[in-house]
Amino acid sequence: MRFDTEPGDKVAVPWKLVHAGTQTYEPEVSPQSGSAPAAFGNLDVRELKVNGAVLRIVLLKGKSGYDPDALTGWIQQTTRNLLHAYGRFPNPQFSVFIIPVVDRSRNSDAVIFGRVVRDGGEAVELLVNPASTIERLTRDWTATHEFSHLMLPYVARDERWISEGFAQYYQNVLLARAGQYTPQYAWQKLFEGFERGRHSMPNASPDEAAASDSRNARMKVYWSGAAIALLADVELRQHSGSAVSLDTVLGNFQLCCLPSNRTWSGAELFAKLDTLIAEPIFSPLYERYADTSGFPDVDGLLQELGVRVRDSTVALSDEAALAAIRRQIMTPRDPGEY
Repeated sequence: MRFDTEPGDKVAVPWKLVHAGTQTYEPEVSPQSGSAPAAFGNLDVRELKVNGAVLRIVLLKGKSGYDPDALTGWIQQTTRNLLHAYGRFPNPQFSVFIIPVVDRSRNSDAVIFGRVVRDGGEAVELLVNPASTIERLTRDWTATHEFSHLMLPYVARDERWISEGFAQYYQNVLLARAGQYTPQYAWQKLFEGFERGRHSMPNASPDEAAASDSRNARMKVYWSGAAIALLADVELRQHSGSAVSLDTVLGNFQLCCLPSNRTWSGAELFAKLDTLIAEPIFSPLYERYADTSGFPDVDGLLQELGVRVRDSTVALSDEAALAAIRRQIMTPRDPGEY
């Protein structure tokens, strides 16, 4: 696909560049999870290199002024959050579209909306309030959540509790490892999320919630998957004496299978993850919870981890049986370990 533009205008699409001089691109085979973002005109387009990965940052200028250097620095910091998972970026080349959206409400979020689109190539869209300070953007979890999606392939929409849940789990873990959350605050956020998920469509299974068009299903979708990610992470660490974790399994999955150009089913993904470890853990969790009504049982596990709750407030106990694992989950690894 070739684009002809006026002199000075730029083209930004998340596709493979074939020839810069003629602005010719080739869309790659992909699962087409949504409509690819495309921008044309007076754009600020930059390249950011992070541990061997190349990110193409597209800043739409809009009518409100903002500091492009500061926004680029924010994206760089956010991408480094993801390195706290397994030390590499899931995709060696993708695009980030930053779209300014003026929101004059007093309690406006710094990042109003975000999504990952896999259509001809992977891209992250972030709708940003240009009036926000960099400090507010840094405290916002949306970008870390969206980048966390890239650690998994595109999972069929009717099982999106897997992709949304794993990203929901990792946004809290990675922000704690990066020092933006305290461990206590990260566990507080996880506990509160589990409670919201428990009361969201309480009689529905994760699969039923994901297939529902009801807004009431949203918390069940996000937090049932996060609960299953926690269950898998702890079980992996227990069985291996902390030599293997969800981080290392997803890191091995990246080496074999990412980026992926197709849609995966939940059963297929979990079966593949089991081939990367000594004993199956993921498929049994899928079989136990995917079509089971209610919420995955994490209350006992939280107690074993030393996550104590009183009047909805979390306190951490180092006397618990799995307190060491709890600390490991939120602690960044030495870069030499990757």
